[in-house]
Amino acid sequence: MALSEDDYKQQMQQLLPPGPAFDIELQPDIAALVAAFAPEFWRIDVALDGLQAELNPASVTQLLTDWEEYLGIPDTCVVPGSQTVAERRQAVLNKMSATGAPQLAYYLRMATQTGISVTIDEFRPARVGSTNAGDFLYGEGWPWSWLASAPIDAFGTAEAATLDCRLQLEAPEYTDVVLGFGQEVVDGIFSQVDTFFNAIHYVMPSAIAGLEEL
Repeated sequence: MALSEDDYKQQMQQLLPPGPAFDIELQPDIAALVAAFAPEFWRIDVALDGLQAELNPASVTQLLTDWEEYLGIPDTCVVPGSQTVAERRQAVLNKMSATGAPQLAYYLRMATQTGISVTIDEFRPARVGSTNAGDFLYGEGWPWSWLASAPIDAFGTAEAATLDCRLQLEAPEYTDVVLGFGQEVVDGIFSQVDTFFNAIHYVMPSAIAGLEEL
């Protein structure tokens, strides 16, 4: 807790040599000197207390730019001046807590930090024995490609643009990443098609056969 200006005045008065030459009641110049130094000592004391907050990235304010320069942020995916102080502070925390190799968990967490939940699909070339009927036949280049699927509602948002930029920036150079949208819609359509196909080829023939037996 920082001392007040009056506290510093009292301490400085107590440090003055005894005698009328340094008696602030008798020497206006000495009194003015004490009154001039006390506010500066108080200001420095307050600044030192504030420095403890500046050392913590969760509460930094005055030294926020220094933290950003040290961590190399903001990157090219951030529009200059578009972030609030709270967002800049959170970016510092995200950068400091980013650990691990470039694996799926790393990119899933990156997406969550931008406010979007994604699923990631990897691909492999078609091989006899490992490929089932109905699977897509991926070629030799597909092991180096992967798909991050975001909800359809995220399409066209600033968060999606930031995530796409950051995926392209941080994905391994030998890979090709694509940010897609609406996988849940496609899955729903496939599910309905399967249900319809099952109804036409299995349910209806069985029902008709049952009627013929009546």
